[in-house]
Amino acid sequence: MALTQSIDNVETRSLSAPPVQRNNVIPFPAARARLQVTLPHPAHDLPGTQLRALLHSPLGVYVVSTEAVREEVRVQLDIALDDLDFTLHTLISTLPAALIGPLKRRHAVAKAR
Repeated sequence: MALTQSIDNVETRSLSAPPVQRNNVIPFPAARARLQVTLPHPAHDLPGTQLRALLHSPLGVYVVSTEAVREEVRVQLDIALDDLDFTLHTLISTLPAALIGPLKRRHAVAKAR
């Protein structure tokens, strides 16, 4: 079955008329959260090896801050709540020794500062 269109039915409009815009899509920002991850420094491992692995993994785009404290590195990830499952699975498979901390909504983090 072929779809045909008659030339008589084609809608014409002037080239000088502005184009019609149909913006009926309203973007809703995705809910975001901060996830704290602690990376331990093993005594036999070079400092920063685990951080380097995290930054070069697919989770590297979510890293918003890092802080070295004594024998560990604290990393803050800013993720969409829709990506939580992916983030946890990737984090566990990439860095099994990482300590996953609390998950806080991003607006709650902004109010706390």
